[in-house]
Amino acid sequence: MKRNIRTARGSMIDMAALAAQNERTRAVGNVPMNARGDRLNVDGTVKVKAEDIAVAHQNIQQPPQQQPISDPKPIEPVVFKEQVKPKPKKTQPKQEKVEPVKTTIPEPEMVNLEEKFSETPEAISKITRTRNDGTKYVEIEYDDGSIETLEINEEE
Repeated sequence: MKRNIRTARGSMIDMAALAAQNERTRAVGNVPMNARGDRLNVDGTVKVKAEDIAVAHQNIQQPPQQQPISDPKPIEPVVFKEQVKPKPKKTQPKQEKVEPVKTTIPEPEMVNLEEKFSETPEAISKITRTRNDGTKYVEIEYDDGSIETLEINEEE
């Protein structure tokens, strides 16, 4: 079977001829073999031919075993037993029930978040900075993480 492939540049390649030309070349990989599938020695000579490997594989394979289509045992009809109601057990004199002791777990004390955050934040640091255009401003950082900038007017 001839198989011609057109390349991206438009030329035709005969893949069968290319494979036949390089079938004795050592293949790249972990298994020492050539492109035909022959196992190779360390020096590159053929140790076992691919045809011998195929024949040995076919000899190892066992033919499928025949199994019966269905179970040869006859099916026995299912017999349902009558359901017998259980007899009531003898009752013992009633004992007084002891109510379990209820323990109350104190609820954890909740912090009033509205009070905590309604307080005015405290200034942690004040830094005077100058921009690239020469104007100055004060950067104030508060304890709640916020930052405020105030412009400094140098008109005196």
